[in-house]
Amino acid sequence: MTGARVQAAMQQRPGRARRPNGVVVAAAVAAAAAMAAAGGAWATSPAAGGSSAAPKAVAKNTNTSAQTATAAALGDLGLALLRDAPGVNAVVSPLAVATVLGMVQSGTTGATEREIEALFGSAIDGRRAMRQALPALSAQVRAGGGTADQAATLKQAARVWIDPTVARAVPPSFQRRLAQRHGADATVLSFAEPEAARAKINQWTAEHTGGRVTELLPAGSIGQSTQVTLTAAVHFRAAWDKRFDAAQTEPRPFQTAAGTQASVPTLNDERAVTQAVVDGTQLYTLPFAAAYDLVLALPAAERSVDALLKDLSGGTLARWRSTLAAPAAKAPRCSFSMPKVAFAPKAASIKASLERLGIKTAFTSKAELRPMLGRASPGSHLDDVLQAAGVAFDEQGGEAVATAAATVKPKSLAVPTACAVDRAFAFVVVHRDTGVPLFIGRVGDPTRSE
Repeated sequence: MTGARVQAAMQQRPGRARRPNGVVVAAAVAAAAAMAAAGGAWATSPAAGGSSAAPKAVAKNTNTSAQTATAAALGDLGLALLRDAPGVNAVVSPLAVATVLGMVQSGTTGATEREIEALFGSAIDGRRAMRQALPALSAQVRAGGGTADQAATLKQAARVWIDPTVARAVPPSFQRRLAQRHGADATVLSFAEPEAARAKINQWTAEHTGGRVTELLPAGSIGQSTQVTLTAAVHFRAAWDKRFDAAQTEPRPFQTAAGTQASVPTLNDERAVTQAVVDGTQLYTLPFAAAYDLVLALPAAERSVDALLKDLSGGTLARWRSTLAAPAAKAPRCSFSMPKVAFAPKAASIKASLERLGIKTAFTSKAELRPMLGRASPGSHLDDVLQAAGVAFDEQGGEAVATAAATVKPKSLAVPTACAVDRAFAFVVVHRDTGVPLFIGRVGDPTRSE
């Protein structure tokens, strides 16, 4: 059920009893590489199962200073999430998380909205970034031009899933904002059977990520209180501009972050490689087909990769890209090698990271979600935000997927402590003022009358 049918459903009285308020907001987005989000060169093919048209309101003036600042802010967001990511290997998608937060922001007001906008600038700058610059950058993703003959594809889709019980409460303006800013279409889905609904949304996500993301919503992430789910999916896959010969792949030593030596499958080739050194960091650019690059950064020998990441910012990432793209950048022919990489997507909460970045009100009962839920909003709040990202680089090229999900649920009610009289007991009937016991007894079997 899409378009006008959703609008019609929003005018109909639901056929089953209203459940407590709750929303799941989710997005799955993949980038060519984490650096690409900060650099700005993107291409896309039409989305399947979602809106692929770039909103006219945000597709103009694509090279504004606001968009440059927003790209840098995406880099800052991604770096903050990467620093907090668990494990020795990690990948995040700032675009995926920003898309989720943009969807949430489209349905918020007051302090809740301002705290999300503050990730992208103070006051009017943050609002302009979330309402205009970020959607404009996303529009460029949707309206770009990777083609099959270039061996590069970027598929994107977005959808809003609305429960019948809340269809009339969700303001039509919220749905319009999601369509205009994020290219989302809409459908009605009952959450009366949470697992069935979860399976349907996860199936949709898998279909739009090449089967790489099979569980965007983990067990228990939605329930009968769920009213709305917003999802987006992007799947990037591209061949290298010059592919590696699989016959040349061989085990080679690799120094791990722990300082140990490991033997890993390594791609090898003699080729011209654009490279530069910035503040002691060795940079290499490995081009994909079409308009994508993989930027590799090796810290100085005496520095750890964690120390490198600690000092990075979105502005630094942009400077790397600018340096590598400069006419003076060197591209000497060298014997180039890099390890094969394959990280499977695995969902993890980023709530604590977002709270440290200043998004706090949204996770409390003071969250202001009326633009999203209308009259059904009192007490609803952001419950958690999860993301999962995966990437693979081999002889043929690269593939990257990422998922993010934000759940909004109703105000939690305290569960009373159980006080069950469920075994044999004694009793006393007492005069309150004097303490005189009027009756004393015991009950060993309440089914008997003697």
